[in-house]
Amino acid sequence: MQTGIIMIRIKEMIKKNGFSLIELLVVISIIGVLSAVLMINFVGTRERGRDSQRIQDLNSLKSALRLYYNDNQSYPIGDGSCSSVLSDLADDYFPGIESFNCDYISTDGDSFVATIQLESDSGTSSVESQENCGLTASEKVYAVCAN
Repeated sequence: MQTGIIMIRIKEMIKKNGFSLIELLVVISIIGVLSAVLMINFVGTRERGRDSQRIQDLNSLKSALRLYYNDNQSYPIGDGSCSSVLSDLADDYFPGIESFNCDYISTDGDSFVATIQLESDSGTSSVESQENCGLTASEKVYAVCAN
């Protein structure tokens, strides 16, 4: 008789002190959905952060090119990568930059256009930058020029 009473009390204690399998599965699934949503937002934030740094570097390159123009009365001639131009600018006008992956075009020395590929769409700022430089608007490209 006492064994039956003890078993009933043990069952009551287990029911009061624990979670059911359904409750655990619901909580785990909610945590999983929230994690997935947050991870997507964090990945986008990283891309926008890297793009912001690229845009800032390209604007710094534009400032360095303007300083170069003031001293030499022409922009460095180049048709391709920014790395060829950086060798002219590195010490005096653009210190601290080791590598910069952009495209640079200056055929006459009186003007230039530099573009950089972005990871995410930066909205209207990339389109406006291309329109200011007289380029055909394309996605995920930011441009600076001598205007």
